[in-house]
Amino acid sequence: MALLCTLQSCANAQGQPIISGKIKLSPEYSPILYVIKPAHYRQLISPYEGAVIDSVSIAPDGSFALTDKPGLYEKGLYLLEIQQNTGRYKNEIITRPDQENYICLVLESGHPIKFSAKASALNRTYQLENADAENQLIAQFRDARAPFFQEFDQIVAKTPKDSVLQWASHGSEKIRHQVNIVTDSLAATATTVYPIFVAWRLCAPENEFFDQPEKALRAYERIQALAPAHPWIPELGAYLERSKLPVLKGEKMPDFALPNPEGDTIRLESVQSELLLVDFWASWCAPCRSEIRNTIVPLYQSYHAKGFNVVGISIDQDRSAWMSAIKKDGAVWPQASDLMGDASPVRYSLRFRYIPCNYLLDASGKLLARDIHGDALRQFVEAYLTKK
Repeated sequence: MALLCTLQSCANAQGQPIISGKIKLSPEYSPILYVIKPAHYRQLISPYEGAVIDSVSIAPDGSFALTDKPGLYEKGLYLLEIQQNTGRYKNEIITRPDQENYICLVLESGHPIKFSAKASALNRTYQLENADAENQLIAQFRDARAPFFQEFDQIVAKTPKDSVLQWASHGSEKIRHQVNIVTDSLAATATTVYPIFVAWRLCAPENEFFDQPEKALRAYERIQALAPAHPWIPELGAYLERSKLPVLKGEKMPDFALPNPEGDTIRLESVQSELLLVDFWASWCAPCRSEIRNTIVPLYQSYHAKGFNVVGISIDQDRSAWMSAIKKDGAVWPQASDLMGDASPVRYSLRFRYIPCNYLLDASGKLLARDIHGDALRQFVEAYLTKK
């Protein structure tokens, strides 16, 4: 009876659309929708890697209907993509936030999906007209990124078109916090793994988990609990090997030794305090200098006597520029630098990519928080030392 039902389901699916809807075309986009089947986790939004398994032409009015083909659409994650006219490859993926040309969907033969979207920003604009719980959750993860999209638009509007900066993949600290609250909640309550896989490829498009390692590990644990035998789990686990991640909250910060301006060696463990801010900066980094003058100096003046200390680690190469910046900014706390710039071994051992970057440590040297700046840093220091 079960086999008969399965055969009947396949027969009913034959010739019926599995994906249909309307895509508002733009002159710069080709009127073809491609279906990509990722074979591995990394291929979910990796350009040129997934295999093209199907396609459909989009009519001048934007309508399309892709015929269901039993045997082709086994249940799994698929990418729907539309390419620019100038593109040379059917499976190219654009991950610039305002131009994402793909949609991640769970497809299964016999389960049709209908949606509408704009070709110029497929992922950002698609709206499902009928979908199961898994695809609705994937759309919710996408919707959670709305503040990030808006912030990106504002930055791009102020930046010359030919020099859009290599901006942090997920926006400012405030935006990341807003998005994390929503995505963490969604992932914690998800009952299937596909939406979480999609969410994590959006959170870590280069499979780098340096910015949010604790969040990545929570998602990984949830995936393992939901589908311990899923073939993508070992691959994701390889990216999350402990040796590849930065220090986690609650762990002791690795000690390191660097020269100070006087030519002596300063060790991290030698800088004792109730609350220690390890601040990575550089003389050429305008946001770093602003943070020092406007946030760290006032905090040091107000709370140093109550147990707050700072050690500044410069990612500089020019000693005179380093010395001048320390003096101009009033950074009177301990300073150190190997003057190796981006090649500094300390930077690689801690696995951070951008500055300003900071770490807040307790009296035992354990990590309390990383990369909090401005008002958030001020509030953290005040609250921590007040409760002591």
